[in-house]
Amino acid sequence: ILMMLSVILFMTTGQKVNAQEKIEKWPGVTMKVLTDNDKVNVSEVTFAPGAVADWHSHPQYTAYAITDVKMKVEMKDKEAVVVELKAGQAMWSPAVTHQTTNVGKKPFTVIVTEIK
Repeated sequence: ILMMLSVILFMTTGQKVNAQEKIEKWPGVTMKVLTDNDKVNVSEVTFAPGAVADWHSHPQYTAYAITDVKMKVEMKDKEAVVVELKAGQAMWSPAVTHQTTNVGKKPFTVIVTEIK
């Protein structure tokens, strides 16, 4: 059964899979695309302490915490908030333009799934 599921997964039309190369999108913020197709983009994102993902936009998305997360989220015309997730927790967000900063003392990693 596992073999059949693997074959079905790889035969899915429109599936584009990145070579899983990590790129540093902003200083201290690395991203590894896990899969990207016409329905979703799934990426592993790691923030070093103090790292800032400068202003950027997402369609609606989920974030799943691989490690504990403590980040400041800033949106234009709104007060900044600190979001904390424990490893294993997930969150959902509507489409947004924001800036995020790791305000914790340790790096954190999340899996971000953008719904296209």
